[in-house]
Amino acid sequence: MNSAMEPTVSWMACRSCHGGWFPRGTLTRLNEAYRSGGVPILIDESSYYARAAARGASSPRNPVVPSPGSEAKTDSARLWFGVVLLGATLLLVGLLAFENIRRTAWTARWIHQPDDGFLWLVFGLVGGIGLFSYGFVLSRRQHLIESIPTSTVRSLAIGLVEVFGTAEAQGPPLSAPFSQTPCVLYSYTVEEHRGAGKGSHWVTIAKGTSEQPFSVRDATGAILVVPHNAELLVSTDRTYRNDWLGSLPHDARAGLKRLGIETDGWLGQKALRCAEAFIRPGEPVYVLGTAQENPAAVDRLENAERLYIGSYPDESFMISDRSERELLGQLRWKVLAMLYGGPAVTVACLVVILAHYVALGG
Repeated sequence: MNSAMEPTVSWMACRSCHGGWFPRGTLTRLNEAYRSGGVPILIDESSYYARAAARGASSPRNPVVPSPGSEAKTDSARLWFGVVLLGATLLLVGLLAFENIRRTAWTARWIHQPDDGFLWLVFGLVGGIGLFSYGFVLSRRQHLIESIPTSTVRSLAIGLVEVFGTAEAQGPPLSAPFSQTPCVLYSYTVEEHRGAGKGSHWVTIAKGTSEQPFSVRDATGAILVVPHNAELLVSTDRTYRNDWLGSLPHDARAGLKRLGIETDGWLGQKALRCAEAFIRPGEPVYVLGTAQENPAAVDRLENAERLYIGSYPDESFMISDRSERELLGQLRWKVLAMLYGGPAVTVACLVVILAHYVALGG
């Protein structure tokens, strides 16, 4: 077609999605100019705007357009409201129970004096309430994972997203602190056994997580992940002990030394327990986090270069070496166990206390 006959089209680029905004009437002019072209524009612009006007008349005059991550912020607000409501309910129940106990204490008598068994029952009673409360937290996590569809890297949009692919290192791979295994992400925990007899216990003296970015690749591309402040749901890969059950290998001792932890004390070797979890290059990785625009790459077109996944205030950020199906399978039975098992433990401990330690009335 003669270039002189081609219509002049003015448009404005969108910096967020890199699409274009065209003035009203542009599609009609393009249809008239290229009506005999190989790929006609199958849109009647006048009827399109008529339908849009009809929808606008039947909808609110000032609709609220959700911003990226607004759904996650709403879920977060609902979570905090639920936690506050649950806490207030538990506080009210506790105050009522305390008042009832106080009133009946004058007529109650001890069948057996409190002993270690009584203390364990009290711990069980309180622990059951704690399990019940934590069940709500896991239930919210389960709902969040179920409600967000898995996206391909190519189709990612700014906001809370979920991707699944294989892990790739950005540059040279990291080394796990105690086994020196090449990986893209790791976490570690170091515990020391302190005390003796019944008072002995394990104390966490060091823990940490790597924060070097890595990539997740699927069939459509790769996206950068910045794991700072991420919640890791990764299986423990290595555990080392330095006590009568075993001794630390050379690499583990070297790793502890790099962390500034001595393996020897005044009375010989310290009783230490080291654990590490990691994700190797090429292993499956699941990420639920916030896709954000990389300030250093706003002019790029591909998501792999323009966006990254990282933490965002009041939004969830999880990284796991398990698939979504495996995570949901584990969460379902944990939620059921805590929501039903917690109250069962509380009631059972209370019944045993009343039956074997306290007699109410007369």
